[in-house]
Amino acid sequence: MESLVKRDLERLADSLNDLLAQKGVEVFHLEEEMWLRTTELSHLGLQLQPFDQAILASILVKSEMLKKQGVNRFAFCEADSDLQPWDKAGEAKEPLARLYDDAWIWVYGDFLIQRPAMPKNWPNGWE
Repeated sequence: MESLVKRDLERLADSLNDLLAQKGVEVFHLEEEMWLRTTELSHLGLQLQPFDQAILASILVKSEMLKKQGVNRFAFCEADSDLQPWDKAGEAKEPLARLYDDAWIWVYGDFLIQRPAMPKNWPNGWE
């Protein structure tokens, strides 16, 4: 087992470089605003682990940055059930679902970005 771990660690840089080279993958640094939002989120009762709060804060802040650049459609795949805005029964997890909706971010639960299907007019005015 130890040799497998060592081998994987030796290949880590190559694996990360391969990931960075994939089309549609963008890596960005956590900026001060993202860290501040992480702290703000801790007061909302989301019951997320600190790392998940940082991921959520990064998503929300990055979408705001992109809006300022003229981008207004946001969607991504979230396979981590803690950050999905729905529970096992498909019901909205509040206030997490509201955070995504208010930011106009659609969350897919599969890597084919098909499910759940985005409603035609979500959010209002989207085609």
